[in-house]
Amino acid sequence: MNYRFNAALIVLTTAGLTACTADSTEPAPVGSPTAASSASTTPMVGGMTECTKDALAPFATGAAQSMGPDNIYTLSDLQCADGWAVTGGVLANKANPDMGAPTSFVFEQEGQFWVVKDKAAVCGTNPTTTTAPADALIPAALFLPGCAAG
Repeated sequence: MNYRFNAALIVLTTAGLTACTADSTEPAPVGSPTAASSASTTPMVGGMTECTKDALAPFATGAAQSMGPDNIYTLSDLQCADGWAVTGGVLANKANPDMGAPTSFVFEQEGQFWVVKDKAAVCGTNPTTTTAPADALIPAALFLPGCAAG
């Protein structure tokens, strides 16, 4: 009887530990409502997040704060194409919010999240041209605002 009790306890303990750790190994995407500790709800269309300023704002704020915890980002422009988005706005510091620099962030939609992308990785080998190089991952329609601009 003791053997069965110990075996059952081991099985339940192992199952409990597996259940507790199954979702904890993958961090939330930068700027996601989970990563930004925001309780806001994002409108969903066909299981995916809409490309609107309201939907991208928490992700853009998260991208700015990943560069420095005291950063703030005022989103003023948004362009979307083919599951990608480019936000335009002003990146500033909380200590001096009126002094900022024009900054753009590039995002790719992954499920219900907008994931910030490294411009060097998605803009191709010649990001200073006026047209997207052949190796650019970002859609051509977003190349200028996402890669050629700040």
